[in-house]
Amino acid sequence: MKPRSVFLGGIILEGALVIIAILISYWRGGEPLLNPIRFDLEGLGLGIAATLPMVAYFAFSLSRFGRNIAAFKKIYKLLREILSRAIIEMPTWQIAVLGMSAGIGEECLFRGALQPLVEGWTSPLNAILITGFIFGLLHALTPAYFILATAISIYLGFLASQTGNLLPPIIAHGLYDVVGFLLLKRLFLEDPLPAGKSAEEEPADNDGVPEAEETAPETGKAEAEGETGKAEAVE
Repeated sequence: MKPRSVFLGGIILEGALVIIAILISYWRGGEPLLNPIRFDLEGLGLGIAATLPMVAYFAFSLSRFGRNIAAFKKIYKLLREILSRAIIEMPTWQIAVLGMSAGIGEECLFRGALQPLVEGWTSPLNAILITGFIFGLLHALTPAYFILATAISIYLGFLASQTGNLLPPIIAHGLYDVVGFLLLKRLFLEDPLPAGKSAEEEPADNDGVPEAEETAPETGKAEAEGETGKAEAVE
């Protein structure tokens, strides 16, 4: 995917999520967001602190050891196939804007509107779990990614519920995405996807099979030439 398409598509998508969140909030509560954003230093500090455990998990999953774990390896290969060319070519400021816009858009919808909406029908804990499950389903690139996305959403749901402020989860989510994109960019630069290939098409550790497939046509060609030569000799 081209960097411009990824960047503009991401900004448009996250902006649409904010609009949906506002519409839901006005429909149910007559205010911009059912869970409001309060801009204060405490919320900012909590958001930055809450980023650390998520970044620690993601850094581990991208480490040499983490990428040897089957679930993390599959997630990395998918992200590499989908995002590598766009992330490599995208300047840092665009990565920062894209990551923070994801924090704003997704948190406004899931923690700012859906979680308090569901809480009106059930308990706060159930609202956090249900919203987390929906968030996970919408991020289910793989079964493991579904579990991880659900867990992160539940974590952010508790953060929003305990603080009564949407700012901490917005900051935590946005910074996590920014740092995650930058870590991925560094890895993609060290381990680029071969041109014209997907992650699934990369050669396996055993190179014998591809080589055999490549030499098969040549062998067939040589045999055909040999048969032609024999026919000419008989004539």
